[in-house]
Amino acid sequence: MAIAEARARLTDDDLKVEAGATAESIIEVGSTVDAGNDSFNEYAIRVVGLPEHWFSLSTSRLRVPAGQSAQALLVIHPSLDDRRAPLGEYRFLVELAPADGTETIELPGHLLVLAPGATTLRSQLLQYLPALYQSDTFLARFLLIFQSILDPIEQTIDNTHHYLDPGMAPAHFLPWLASWVGLELDPGLDEARQRELIRRTVELSRWKGTRRGLREELKIRTGARPLIVENFDGMRLGQDASLGLNTHLGMRCDQFIAVTLATDGGQGTTQHDADVLVQELKPAHVGHVVRIVPAPGNSKGGDHG
Repeated sequence: MAIAEARARLTDDDLKVEAGATAESIIEVGSTVDAGNDSFNEYAIRVVGLPEHWFSLSTSRLRVPAGQSAQALLVIHPSLDDRRAPLGEYRFLVELAPADGTETIELPGHLLVLAPGATTLRSQLLQYLPALYQSDTFLARFLLIFQSILDPIEQTIDNTHHYLDPGMAPAHFLPWLASWVGLELDPGLDEARQRELIRRTVELSRWKGTRRGLREELKIRTGARPLIVENFDGMRLGQDASLGLNTHLGMRCDQFIAVTLATDGGQGTTQHDADVLVQELKPAHVGHVVRIVPAPGNSKGGDHG
């Protein structure tokens, strides 16, 4: 028996798992036949001591060639709402019955099944009961049912400040958080830009209707480098004049802005989308023109000799 057990083992015989989750252990069996022999050992695998619907075996029979070893996977998956089997400790055996009728190998294991989020079999709610009941084993486990319901609620309350932080809030919370600052998120924006826009909306509102405000918001929404010239369409000293991007001869145009978006050359904002966006962000009485150009060093046209 000792020799046989030495050739078989559970890689993890002390398991802990939450209801609704899974735990795994490998059943490893070595051959009792010397290498070079053409024979093999065959074992039937049986698990005793666990509810049958709580575990799965990758195979019910192991065939071990001479001088080698073979493995089977034991997956334990206790149900989340199981009325047939309670949470708690389970002592179980993995039985390996040789096909030649020799003595069965027994591999003992220990399983601890906990409520979701719990770390022990004793509920923390016991501390709120009179001392007389705090040593009651049944109550310690029974209250875990209620603790598993209350813990997620308490965790949400404890982390409320994260839900109000644009950098930490869950993605599905962003539209709600945006509504607090009067912002309607564009679903076409990626999550990172949505978070940045929410974070800076109050600041940008102070600059609404100005060149600075328009430039900063366009940068967040499009990811491009916005160049904005007021009351002039063409080359002009000062403001956002940039040689090779928006510097061309033009003329004075009062109540007018020329917006140039320097992109990285990838698939970004289209001409139509940019025009609609500028129309939405600029003062209503101001005319505009939008141009999209590749940023220096990112032109798809390559180098020209």
